[in-house]
Order: sequence, then C-alpha cells, then structure tokens
Amino acid sequence: MVTSASASSELVLRGYRAFVDGDFDTISSLLAPEIEWYPAGGEGAYANHSDAVEAIRDAYSEGHRVELERCISRGDDVVVSFRAAREARDPNDPRPLQSRRTFTIARYAAVITIEDGLVARVREYPHLTAALEAAGIDPDEA
Repeated sequence: MVTSASASSELVLRGYRAFVDGDFDTISSLLAPEIEWYPAGGEGAYANHSDAVEAIRDAYSEGHRVELERCISRGDDVVVSFRAAREARDPNDPRPLQSRRTFTIARYAAVITIEDGLVARVREYPHLTAALEAAGIDPDEA
C-alpha cells in the first residue's frame, strides 16, 4: 500500500508530538512490529519494536528536548531533521542546585519509511543533506 506524502508526514508529526508529551503508547502504536532501524554509523539494523520503543523512552528519560526543524515527504519516505538538547548534572556533585552542568546540543537527520500506515524503517544520516539525497530529494529544492 502506498501512503500519500501528507499522510506519511502526519504520522511522523504524531510521533514527534507523542515524544514531546511522553506518550509511549502512541509511539508504540505508530511503529511496525518488525521495524528496522539503521544507525548513521552503518552497523546494520539493530531495533525491533520493543528495542525501538525502549530507545525512544531512554532518550525521553534522559531529558532530551527535541525541536523538529524539517519534515519533508516524498511518497512513503519522510525526511526529518531535528535538534536535540539536554542538560546533564555533574554526577559527582550532590548539591540540588549545581553550578557545574553540561549542556549538549545535537542535530539528527533520518529518512523514515511508512508502510501500511506504520513506521517500518528508520535510516539515520550524519546530516540533513545526506538524508535528502538518500530520499531522492534535491537538497537545493528542499
């Protein structure tokens, strides 16, 4: 079944909103039972449904704040780009109001493939341009 580009984008946006809200039941319902997840490093697929939900839950529990920057559809593929930021406390400092904290900001890009109305595959890329090119979208026109 081919999904319309707008339906594919809407499904990804529902997942994004569910992450922001900490709604893991919705996230779980959006993922295919046999989801494949390919990290940017190219080690091969590492996730099944429960692993994917757990990885997403871990990112949420680590306090990542996620800001979606781009969501571009092309048929069943949706290219996403977002910024994730979090604050980490010094594990050696027991004071409740620590003066020593680290802040991390990371960028993330992926091509998310929708099949039968579910996220079937996530392929991560080191940057947005690589994800766009993998989806067959000209970066100059995106």
